[in-house]
Amino acid sequence: MPEIENKGSSTQSSWAETFNTLFAGSAGSSTLRRLWREAFGDDYAEEADPLSFVTLTDLRRIAREIRVGPSQTFVDLGCGSGGPGLLVARETGASLVGIDFSPVAVEHAIQCAVAFGLDDRTRFQLGDFTATGLPAASFDGAVSVDALLFVPDKAAAAHEVARILRTGARFVFTTWDWNMTPPGFPVQVSDHHALLRDAGFTVEAYEERHGWEARQRSFYRRVSTAQADLIAEMGGGAAGYTLLEANLLTGQMDGTDYLALARRILVVARKTQALG
Repeated sequence: MPEIENKGSSTQSSWAETFNTLFAGSAGSSTLRRLWREAFGDDYAEEADPLSFVTLTDLRRIAREIRVGPSQTFVDLGCGSGGPGLLVARETGASLVGIDFSPVAVEHAIQCAVAFGLDDRTRFQLGDFTATGLPAASFDGAVSVDALLFVPDKAAAAHEVARILRTGARFVFTTWDWNMTPPGFPVQVSDHHALLRDAGFTVEAYEERHGWEARQRSFYRRVSTAQADLIAEMGGGAAGYTLLEANLLTGQMDGTDYLALARRILVVARKTQALG
């Protein structure tokens, strides 16, 4: 199992390396998907194949709240292997641009778009949550699924999202409020209201997701019991990171139950100001 590194001050490139390993290793793991399915039950978004704790209910809510449709385009920041954003694109009829810092994730997302039959109105490319390289005021909405917690400068990320959105467009995302930053993670925030407001957003919904903690703990318990199968299918690197996360966040490593100090949230924020 990998050692915990102090990634709180690390570059995004080091996180990209970690996620390259995770996406490459998880791609062929039937055991990992079985664990998600067992922990989430009917709310597992199997078609989207998320490497995250997003539920099918969450994704349908995101598709409703972003308020985009045909002839419009939204961006998925930290798109991973593409499935969640593609599901939203199909539900809304809108076009999609996906951004991720992992080349492996981007390649998987391109393949996933073909499987969804949406490759004619989707594009996936490398980029940073805080420096997307996308034109200003060019998108009708933005989503992000469980990616913001891995961004060291969350205020800069909020400003970048505001920069690329048209006034009135919505940013709908899932993440965690955290009262204490777990070792090895970038600095977390206990509340996202202020950084969204400072970036020019008005928060329209800010909700803790029902049953999130029980699902996350259930998944982590299953990861611990399936350690041998995960290593065999994913390789020691990818499985090691997954096991490390499970043990760390549930207090098995340093005695601190970090999940008890967190809230998993779904946020709907609307860009109402064009900041200079």
